[in-house]
Amino acid sequence: MSNWGVVTEAGLTCAPYESLSTDAVGDESDEKHTRLRTSRPWGLVPILFAIICFQSVALVAALYWRPLTATPRLYSPAQHLVEETVKVYPLGFGADLSPFQVPSSPALDQAWEDLYSFGISRIPKSAAAQLPNKTSPIPGDPGFYIAELDVFHELHCLNMVRMALDPDYYPEWNIKTNERSREHVSHCVDWIRHAIMCHSDTSVIVWQWNSRYNQSTPKARIPHTCRNFEPIREWGMQNAMLVDYNDTIHIEDDLPVPPYVF
Repeated sequence: MSNWGVVTEAGLTCAPYESLSTDAVGDESDEKHTRLRTSRPWGLVPILFAIICFQSVALVAALYWRPLTATPRLYSPAQHLVEETVKVYPLGFGADLSPFQVPSSPALDQAWEDLYSFGISRIPKSAAAQLPNKTSPIPGDPGFYIAELDVFHELHCLNMVRMALDPDYYPEWNIKTNERSREHVSHCVDWIRHAIMCHSDTSVIVWQWNSRYNQSTPKARIPHTCRNFEPIREWGMQNAMLVDYNDTIHIEDDLPVPPYVF
C-alpha cells in the first residue's frame, strides 16, 4: 500500500483512512462509516477553494482602493459643485485660437478679470470650521471668514505672467525693471508649475500620419476630463466678499485650529 493512499470508489484516500477501511472488511456499517471518513477531505475542497477565492478578491480590492483612501480629501466650501465634463482645447496655433489669444487691450483685460476678480470670498463660520487650516474673520462682516478658492489664485497668477510677456503695454509688469514684479511673476510661474503637477492631467496626446508633411505629427486636439468651471465661477461670484478686507485689524475668535493643520 502506498503511503499517499489508493483510489477507491470514494476517490483518492489518505493512508490512515485506508487502513481503517481494510480493518472493517465485511462489516457493512463500519464500511459506510469508513467511506464517510475517507470522503471528508475531498468534501472540504470546495470550501477551501471558496475561501481562497474570497481572500484573493479581498486582497486585490484592498490594493486597488488603498491609493484612493490613503490621503484624506480636504474640505472645500465649493466641493459640492464639482462635476466632471469632457472638453477639447483649441490648438492655439494658426486659426484655431481661443478668445484669450488676442493682442493686449482693455477688452482682453476685462475678459481675464471676469474669470477671477471676485475670487476673494466670504464663508460662514460653519464652513470655516471645516477647513484644514484656520482662517480669519472679516472685520465689519460678523459671522463670516475670508477665503479664496485656489483656482482663482491660479488664474490671477497666469494673468500676471501674461502681462509680464507684454511689457510695452504693461510697463508696471516689466520684470527687467521692476524687482517687485519679478518676484511676483517668479512666484506665479512656480505656483502654476505646482498646480499643473498637482492635477496631473492624464489625457493622452496621440500621433497621427500627416500626408501633407509625409510624417507622423502630434494631435493635440484631444478630449480632456475636466472639472466644470462655470458652477465654481458662479459660486465665487455669489460668495464674493462684501467689504474691503482690512488686514490690519485682528479679531479674536473661538474657531479652533484644526489638529491636522498644514
